[in-house]
Amino acid sequence: MKLQEESRLDAQLRVGFVSTYTPRECGIASYTRNLSLALLMRGHVRENVIVAINEESGNLYSDKNVRFTIDQHLQDSYRAAASFLNDSSVSVTSVQHEYGIFGGEWGEYVLDLYSNLEKPIVTTFHTVMAKPPEKARLVLAKLTEMSQAVVVTIASAAKLLEDQTGLDPGRIRVIGHGATSPERRMDQYAKRELGLQKRFVLATLGLLSEGKGIEYAIKALPQLVKERPDLLYLVIGETHPEVRKHEGEAYRDKLVALAKRMGVENHVRFIDNFLPEDRLSRYLQAVDVYVAPYLGRDQVSSGTLTLALSHGKAIVSTPSTFSKEVLSGNRGLLCKFADAKSLAGCVYRIIDEPGLKRQLEANAFKYGRQVGWTRVADDYADTFRLATRSARVVRETRQVG
Repeated sequence: MKLQEESRLDAQLRVGFVSTYTPRECGIASYTRNLSLALLMRGHVRENVIVAINEESGNLYSDKNVRFTIDQHLQDSYRAAASFLNDSSVSVTSVQHEYGIFGGEWGEYVLDLYSNLEKPIVTTFHTVMAKPPEKARLVLAKLTEMSQAVVVTIASAAKLLEDQTGLDPGRIRVIGHGATSPERRMDQYAKRELGLQKRFVLATLGLLSEGKGIEYAIKALPQLVKERPDLLYLVIGETHPEVRKHEGEAYRDKLVALAKRMGVENHVRFIDNFLPEDRLSRYLQAVDVYVAPYLGRDQVSSGTLTLALSHGKAIVSTPSTFSKEVLSGNRGLLCKFADAKSLAGCVYRIIDEPGLKRQLEANAFKYGRQVGWTRVADDYADTFRLATRSARVVRETRQVG
């Protein structure tokens, strides 16, 4: 009878997401939308309730699932969100944690949400620093302590969490980032559609900021263009809204000026748009080598790199924590940080060795199938169910006591 009751409750799973959300131009917003939709499509949840983090200027949300908003820099707003979720029908709360989207020092305002929330919490950490400042580590430890379970996208991040917080590894779940894969390879069709059929295409995608390291990819081009005069480097994505707010287009302007100075302006094309996913997929299918020259060593999650893997692309990346793990098993080549010569050498290997390119593409595509949204949704659903069961056991034990 008890098992039947648990099954009935599981079937009625309702998830409250606390996160940025579309139309906000943010990787975490896209992640939350894709995950919540995948959970619905897989039949794991009856309802998603979105509590969206508002920027200072505010966002307009047309999605009916956005039921409440948190003012990022208003501490009382986090307590109000906890009250809303406590009064709602959600059975578990999924918090998507990233530095910079919560208010207070190192995002400490989110602790007000946690300490007032009566629903079980599953926290996804999209960044785990190798050597965090003490204040950041203390906030991290408190969040893990109040979470029923935590999620990271790679095993390396799980080990960092365990070492920094003393968290029981049994409460950590490693779930791949998630990505949409094309139903079938249409690389040459995509090139023709985009007018790129006569070009060897490199690309980097994502919201632009200094940490992308795109200047090193541009500096690598003169050497590569000597070998492939048909080479074209696509820089796909608009400037990050937070960067644009404070710096305007200074970084993009610097990159444009650099390309001219290096004499490769005809080999670089900036696509200054936040592309819808179907259009982004079309561009990725037209890419020959995906380049991730990112400067962040501690990066433990990357939607853009995962998307390139899911599209079966040959990849050259700097060795961040994330890329070292996901590109292992001959799924990509690693170049040195902030080193145009090293990056050019890796790209040249792929150009010069067609067999290597095919092998990297096949291995990447295989990995991409393993972290598709279908599997990610299944893994999250299992985690949510375990969290709700665990919370019930704790609650019943307290009642008996």
